[in-house]
Amino acid sequence: MINIRISESLNTGKGKLRLWIIVFLCLSVLLVSFLELQGIIFLISLPLLIFIPATLIKKPKQAIWFSFVMAFFISGFSRYISIPWGLSIDIILFLAWIGLAFHKNVKWKRLNNDIFILSLIWFGYICIEFINPNGNGALAWFYAMRGIGFYQILSFGIVFLFFDEKRDLEKFIYLLIALSILGTIWGFKQQLGFLDFAENHWLFAENHQDEHILHGVLRVFSFYSDAGQFGANQAMVSLLCSVLFLGPHSFFKKSIFLIAALVCFLGFAISGTRGALAIPAFGGLFYLIASRNFKVLFSGIIFFLLIFLILKYTFMFQGIEQVRRMRSALDPNNPSLMVRLQNQKVFGEYLADKPFGGGIGTAGYWGFRFNPGSLMANTATDSWYVKIWAETGIVGITFHIATLMYIMAMGFKVTGNIKSQNLRSYALALYAAIGGVLFSSYGNQVFGQMPTGMIMNLAIPFLFIIHKIDQKENS
Repeated sequence: MINIRISESLNTGKGKLRLWIIVFLCLSVLLVSFLELQGIIFLISLPLLIFIPATLIKKPKQAIWFSFVMAFFISGFSRYISIPWGLSIDIILFLAWIGLAFHKNVKWKRLNNDIFILSLIWFGYICIEFINPNGNGALAWFYAMRGIGFYQILSFGIVFLFFDEKRDLEKFIYLLIALSILGTIWGFKQQLGFLDFAENHWLFAENHQDEHILHGVLRVFSFYSDAGQFGANQAMVSLLCSVLFLGPHSFFKKSIFLIAALVCFLGFAISGTRGALAIPAFGGLFYLIASRNFKVLFSGIIFFLLIFLILKYTFMFQGIEQVRRMRSALDPNNPSLMVRLQNQKVFGEYLADKPFGGGIGTAGYWGFRFNPGSLMANTATDSWYVKIWAETGIVGITFHIATLMYIMAMGFKVTGNIKSQNLRSYALALYAAIGGVLFSSYGNQVFGQMPTGMIMNLAIPFLFIIHKIDQKENS
């Protein structure tokens, strides 16, 4: 009789729920007993591990926002918990594309555009590089190709498929500003000497002090991968907000843009990054040209020329460490520049008979990890374009640069065809930011590193979507 009642109880909804609760509690006790702290962390995160994938599959659009936020924090998180945080972006975007299979009304024809097709061809070339006989194997290829083309093709596709409203564009801009200001605030904490245990361990135990402490002054890195990436991001957002401040926006929005531009410029300054100086310089020039206002263009050129002359031929503000760092970037005899030119000569000799390069995953960090004794791994690439050249050869770098030039040429055309002055200011800001990042990537690997790489993966398609938003508003 008792067994019958238990059976009937378990067959009811409440009975099944009780059974699952008992099973969950037993498993929880086992996890905590054997895994201790890791088991507790797993239990706490279990609801998220179930809820987030379900949400991404149901709403692929959310994957862009989630991966965008994660791109800012993966480097910082890795200092506290040593797990492959970078793979989270792969998983997020991959789940979103799985979700597309369950959506009936996906407008696939939106992918029939030059920008997505070029990114698809580029990713196809990267896939062919898998069989490059000079490579370091499948695992090195997999890790390295993600930042070169995998994230790009996945992000471009989702943005072109699902983002076609002005509110999407503004959400991207304001989220970028908010995360960058947070980065500056965290950076000022470090500037004031408040480095926590994880930051100190990364700085000294992992031997990053040589490039981040110069003459006793800390080059602030915030929660980014390093000071170079932090400075580049801050310079880019400062430029973007400065352009938006000049646009026809409300007083409230102009105030936000101005404050953000100043805050992020200070973040750029405390990073001590010389290469990022190219972002406001060339990005500002792109804005002046795309604005098609020749009076403003002339004034802007005079302004940039004045800054150049001050840095190049005077010692004004030499007492400021950040200014000294920027001034050294204009010295043609700078030891760092000489080393970079020598490294490029080494690559040139090695790649002379390798038109398809040394293989993806053979240079830089991944090359050192998977084949530390090789010439490719032990020769610093420094530049994003040198990295692409070294790994994909003259064929790869030619196509890559041609694609980026096409994006800038078509972007210039787009900024001139937008009727809404409000939307045009957004287009000009994105165009300037993209141009600045592309030029600064000659000195550093800015374009492919997080979070700038993910910002570009959204900024480029958004630049071309603005034209469609404009057409919709004026139809």
